[in-house]
Amino acid sequence: MLKQEFCYAQLDDLLLSLTFYSDENTTESKATLLYFHGGGLVYGERDDLPNSYCELLVENGYNLLTVDYPLAPECKLAEIDSYLQKAIDWFLANHQTTLGLSNADYFLFGRSAGGYLAYLLSSKYQKTEQKGMISFYGYYDLTDPRFSQPSSYYNQFAKVAPLAAQALISPKPKATISINERFSLYLSGRQFGNWLNCLVKTPSEKNTFSLSETDLASLPPAFLTHSSGDQDVPVEISRKAATLIPAVTYEEVSDLPHDFDRDLNNGEGLRIYQLLIGWLDQITSK
Repeated sequence: MLKQEFCYAQLDDLLLSLTFYSDENTTESKATLLYFHGGGLVYGERDDLPNSYCELLVENGYNLLTVDYPLAPECKLAEIDSYLQKAIDWFLANHQTTLGLSNADYFLFGRSAGGYLAYLLSSKYQKTEQKGMISFYGYYDLTDPRFSQPSSYYNQFAKVAPLAAQALISPKPKATISINERFSLYLSGRQFGNWLNCLVKTPSEKNTFSLSETDLASLPPAFLTHSSGDQDVPVEISRKAATLIPAVTYEEVSDLPHDFDRDLNNGEGLRIYQLLIGWLDQITSK
């Protein structure tokens, strides 16, 4: 498996990069997955997908393009969305010349907050080259009251006061911050019910950056997965989306943590990725 790095945009002094995972033995591939990482939009890094899943996708004919995006709260959702549009534009402009691909067919793929971004871009920035979207334990509606109320799950942990959380905010935009460095910012936001303040400039932006039932009905084919035991993003969110997206495959796993595919010792993660590849093959063979 070949890994190459490219810069797609610059924000002040911050370079926003992509990692391209491909099969070095062939230029023929079925499609490319543009991947958005999780981290509540306030932490994380683009190459967080376990290598075994990257290899599985590449071996089965799917390139992976993992995407930096500027993190909140240094940048708000309007700016995050704008830079992800630039990343899609970069792929469409460079798929042949820079990446050596014979086609520009792509899927948007995200986990958790990255799943939210996949929903958002699939709805608000539809392109004919996009063949589908993939959400692993994602969400699509920032007006959901559960995101603006103190979380009983997160309040089991030691309290992180808002002032302590504010101290973690950088004066400059960032695209890579480890979970150890900044999980406390997300934790505090969920404990006090003010996490969305990190993402939006005004309350009305919660509506702007959400999908309605009508929006869901206009999405491209979707593959959704979620655990019934998710204590971060309620499973009901994906269950509801699965009733509203016209062409949808929904796979639910039982009683596992939020990011269930992180545990490589549990076979459920691998099983879901194998189902995902089967779904991708169905879409790309049409």
